[in-house]
Amino acid sequence: MKLLFIAALFCAALFADSLDQIRQNGVIRIGVRDAHPPLCESNGGKFEGFEIDLANAIAKEIFGKKEGKIEFIPLSVNDRIPFLEANKLDLVIGLFSITNERKRKIDFSLPYLSVNLGVLTRKADAFTDIAQLHDKKIVFEGDATVAERFFKNKGFKNLGHCASAKECYEMIRNGDADGYINDNLIVLAYSVIDDTLEVPFKNLGPSDFIGIGVQKDNKELLDFVNAELIKLSKEGFFKKAYEQSFDPFYRGTADKKYFLLDGIYNML
Repeated sequence: MKLLFIAALFCAALFADSLDQIRQNGVIRIGVRDAHPPLCESNGGKFEGFEIDLANAIAKEIFGKKEGKIEFIPLSVNDRIPFLEANKLDLVIGLFSITNERKRKIDFSLPYLSVNLGVLTRKADAFTDIAQLHDKKIVFEGDATVAERFFKNKGFKNLGHCASAKECYEMIRNGDADGYINDNLIVLAYSVIDDTLEVPFKNLGPSDFIGIGVQKDNKELLDFVNAELIKLSKEGFFKKAYEQSFDPFYRGTADKKYFLLDGIYNML
């Protein structure tokens, strides 16, 4: 009987917090990806960037007039799904590509960004054709299933992994790898902040959508987030972010289509 009680407590701990529970607790736990400007980065212990602004906007509507706070939890690529499944988080707002494989484990909101694969290289290497990278060392961050599958299908074999985007970037900069593959919005950022690097290929593979991760079957919270994304779109939140944040940061290197998905929201 005691074992059954302990097991019941363990299982209960894995259930997602409902929208009402989050409001009653006065805290929403949001997983984010650090060191990915202009989307998210920590500055003096405070998180800043577009995805932080998005998190704040959603949390403000969740708590309404009731006082509440956000607990931002920095995550690695491989932490996102396990943390949601273990109820260590309520939401993940951190460059989370929506894939069928991931949707079997968690739920996703409507998309708020679009991406393709991009390749960060050294300018001095002057790559002009993706085939030139065929025998070069290519690295991916974390599991990177979408990117790795794309390159494996094209016959690339010299593939490696790194623990974080920063580590991948340093491998390129130091000559320990020749190409770093990730969502184009991530690798383009490194070419902006480091003028010795470039992204000669930034529209590889089919477009993927970025959404907010929610624990499986937490329908009430998911529905609220979706309604808020539609509301924010109609209020011009994403258009304002593009004009005031994204376009100045990327200096025209990132296509407007990745940031403004109003066509999707206008259908809803």
